[in-house]
Amino acid sequence: MSIQEELEILKGDLNHLHIMVIGDVMLDRYIVGAASRISPEAPVPVILWNKTENKLGGASNVAANLKAMGCKVSIMGLCGEDEDASILEKLLRDIGCDHVFLLRDPDRPTTVKTRVVAELHQIVRIDHESDTEIPTEIQNRGLEILKSIFSQEKIDVLILQDYNKGFLHPGWISKILTLCRENKVKTAVDPKKNHFFDYKMVDLFKPNLKEALQVIDLPYKTLNDLPELAKTLRSRILCNELMITLAADGIWIESDSCQKQFATRPRKVADVSGAGDTVISLAAICMACSLSDVFMATCCNVGGGQVCEKFGVVPVKKQELIRELED
Repeated sequence: MSIQEELEILKGDLNHLHIMVIGDVMLDRYIVGAASRISPEAPVPVILWNKTENKLGGASNVAANLKAMGCKVSIMGLCGEDEDASILEKLLRDIGCDHVFLLRDPDRPTTVKTRVVAELHQIVRIDHESDTEIPTEIQNRGLEILKSIFSQEKIDVLILQDYNKGFLHPGWISKILTLCRENKVKTAVDPKKNHFFDYKMVDLFKPNLKEALQVIDLPYKTLNDLPELAKTLRSRILCNELMITLAADGIWIESDSCQKQFATRPRKVADVSGAGDTVISLAAICMACSLSDVFMATCCNVGGGQVCEKFGVVPVKKQELIRELED
């Protein structure tokens, strides 16, 4: 298949793709105002409030990216029994998520990252969360929901989006992956440090370079050391394909058919928040459509770069992505 043919597939209607997201759902809250003076009480700016915005973050932002590309989307995550959970659910339904499964735990808060912003500069971030491991009762409820979905619908790819907030843990991860293998569902993982090596034998494993270096005991000084790092990591994870994101240096792909760095074009970066969510979303779409490693890496570089040019957590815009890919 040519690159142009692959692009035509991405440009088309993707509603036939059903991608499910399981992971740490959260709200990204922005308190926006103006800073014109320093407080007389402490050496901090006084922010004159202008507005408060709630946006989908974490695994919820992955769902937002998939919906922005036109996919059918199901999402499962853990939240509290509080007002923020209601806000989160409404936002997910507002973007058109086809199935929303929020497992509510009355003993924890819904994860919220609150950023105070003035003149597009973040002054402080306040995190309201718990990383306590998911109770067995809630885990079993989630497994039953997953079995029901697999029995009723064809899921093309399942994304596991881990932010170490307690929802995903080794036993739970193993059961999810087993169900996926039994039902021939492809798996894509965006890991964090705590459970890095629990995602064995997945189809796509996507850490960033910092995360990879935290868990692999290899000397790393320059991009010339990437081939050994990637080969070692893939051999331990036993994944079909490894994608290491390199920030301004692009993406490294390690698979049976490709071992290569894909550079990205320079960007004026406004905010890197949510770029990884965009990348895993686009990678999952490319997997579902059986597009090439080259196209996947190019698409992810462009999409991740575009959202970095915008302030705040935002999903990719399909027309902007297609326009730059065509260029």
